[in-house]
Amino acid sequence: MVMYAVLGMRIAFAGTINPMSVAPNLPTSNVGDQNQAPPQDFRRETDLYMPMTNIVRVLRRELPPHAKISDDAMEIIQECVSEFISIVTSEANEKAHREYRKTIHPEDVIAAMSSLGFDNYVEPLTVYLNKYRAEDPERGASMQIQ
Repeated sequence: MVMYAVLGMRIAFAGTINPMSVAPNLPTSNVGDQNQAPPQDFRRETDLYMPMTNIVRVLRRELPPHAKISDDAMEIIQECVSEFISIVTSEANEKAHREYRKTIHPEDVIAAMSSLGFDNYVEPLTVYLNKYRAEDPERGASMQIQ
C-alpha cells in the first residue's frame, strides 16, 4: 500500500496508476526529441519470423531444381515455421521453469516435441543428439540419452 499526500490529506492507494488516466492530454515524450529509441519491448513483425533466406535455402535443398514457389507461399511457410519454433520453444521453456532452470536443454526440446504430439520426431532427434554429443569431445558420452 502506498501513501500519497495530496493537498494536506493522506490518501492510501493499493495498485498502480495509469498515467494516461491521470493526464490523458499530456504528451508522453519530449516534443523536441527526434532521436528516440523504440521502447525495449518494441519488435517489428518481421523480427518475429525466421529469416526468409534460411527458409529459401532449406526449400532449395529439398525441392527439385525446376520447382518454383510463389512469394505468398514462401511467406506462409515462413509464418508456419516461425510459429512452430515458437510453440516448441515455449513448451521447452515451461519444462525448464518447472525444473527451476533458466536454460533450455536439448532434452527439454525433445520432451516438448513429445508432449505436443510429435512423437515421430522424438527418436530421430534423440539419435541425432547422441551422434552430435559423440562427435563433440567436450560433451562426452556421459551426456547421451536413451
